Amino acid sequence: MEPAVDVAVVGGGLAGLTAARELGRRGRSVVLLEGRDRLGGRAWVSSFAGVDVEMGGAFIHWTQPHIWAEVTRYGLGIFELPEADRALLRRDDGIEELDEKAFLDLNEAFERLCAGTEAYLAEPMSFPAGATAVEADLVTTAERIAALDVDPRTRDLLDGLCAGLSSAPNDQVGFLTIAQSFALAGFVGQMVLDTNGRWALERGTASLVDAMHRDLRADVRLGTRVEEIAQHETGVNLRTTDGELAAAAAIVAVPVNALGAIRFDPALSERKREAAEEGLVSLGVKVWAKVAPGSPSTFAVAPGRFPLSFVETVAPTPDGGTVVVGFGPSAALLSPDDPEPVARAIEDMIPGARVEEVGGHDWVRDPLVGETWASYGPGTSLRWLPELERGEGRVVFAGGDFARGWGSYMDGAIETGLRASREVEAILS
Repeated sequence: MEPAVDVAVVGGGLAGLTAARELGRRGRSVVLLEGRDRLGGRAWVSSFAGVDVEMGGAFIHWTQPHIWAEVTRYGLGIFELPEADRALLRRDDGIEELDEKAFLDLNEAFERLCAGTEAYLAEPMSFPAGATAVEADLVTTAERIAALDVDPRTRDLLDGLCAGLSSAPNDQVGFLTIAQSFALAGFVGQMVLDTNGRWALERGTASLVDAMHRDLRADVRLGTRVEEIAQHETGVNLRTTDGELAAAAAIVAVPVNALGAIRFDPALSERKREAAEEGLVSLGVKVWAKVAPGSPSTFAVAPGRFPLSFVETVAPTPDGGTVVVGFGPSAALLSPDDPEPVARAIEDMIPGARVEEVGGHDWVRDPLVGETWASYGPGTSLRWLPELERGEGRVVFAGGDFARGWGSYMDGAIETGLRASREVEAILS
C-alpha cells in the first residue's frame, strides 16, 4: 500500500499533539488518530458539581521547561492554589492537626531520604547511570523509608508524600522514581511540594489542549483506535477501527500500560514487550467529591496504608458546598465508579465532612491508558527507559511515561513529542 500521508500519529495526548504540530509546521502531511472523542489524553477538564475540574494532570511549574515554553507560546495564565485553613494527618489512632514544624520536619526528612542523589542525578534531564543509580533502582521506596531514623509522625507524613508522588504503594515502587522527583525539584524538599501541587493553568489544561489543537496542520480523526501497525522498507500500514491507513512513518504516543493493545509487525523489541506486559506500577486513583456546606478548607494526608494519601479542598460549588480532590495509591481499593467507599474514605480524612457526590475517572481501568502517571517497579527504570524511547525502523515512540526529564508529568509528554518529531523528520529526510 502506497503511503497516503507522511506521518500517522497514534494518540492525541500532549505528546501526540506536540509531535503532530511540529511535523505539520515543517510541511509534513500528518494524520492524528485518537481513540477517544476528545484530544488531550490524561490532560482533561470536565465538569463536576458545577465546577470545572482536572480529571488527570493538573500542576505545572516554571522549572518544567517544555510546558513553560507552551505557556509562553500561547500566553496562558497560571494561578497559585489557595492555602488550606487547616492541615491534618490521618493516623491509626485518629486525626492530628499539623503545624508549621511538622512540615519543616517533613522537608528535612525527605531531603535525608534522598541524600546522595546528586551523585547519580546531577543531570536530572537525562537517564541516570552508574552503580549508585542501579542501587536506587533496585531498592523500594518503602525500604528506604524504613531505614530512616525519624519520629513516627514524620514517618507517616513521609510515607504519604511518597505514595502520593508515585500513585502506588511504596513497597511496589523503585526508589529511583522518588529520587528523580527530588532531583528535578533542584534537590530541595519544599520544591517537591511546589512542583507537585501549588500552581496550575488558569483555565485548566483544556486551555493548553485547545491552543495546541488550533495550531495543528493535521487531519484529526477522533474515535479511531489503532489495532495493528505493520511496517516495511518504505512505510507503515495501520489497521484501525475505521479502516486502514498507509504512512511513510508512524509515531506511537500511548501510555506504556496501553502499548500491548496494539499489534506490531514485526514484533517490538523484547524489552518493550516486557514493559508492556509487566506494566508500570502506578495503579492509583484520583477522585473528586462534593462536600456539604460548613466544612473548612482542608489539606489532609495519610500514610500509604490508607485508601487515600491526600485530600485537599479545591473550590466552592455554586450552592455553597466545596469540591475536594483525593489521591490514593490503589484503584483496586477505591474507584470513582463506586461512590460509597470513596465518600467514607474522604469523610475519614476530613472530620465533620459530609460527602454529597463523588466523581472522577478510573484511569487504571481505561483501556487506552491502564495507569495514572508513570512510576516504575524495582529494577525496571534503568532496564526499560532507554529502550522505550528507542525507535524501531519507521516507528517512533513518544509519551510522558518515558521522558528523560519530567517523566510522568505533562512536561515530559511535550519533551518526547518534540524528540519524536525530530526523529521522524530525520527518517523522512
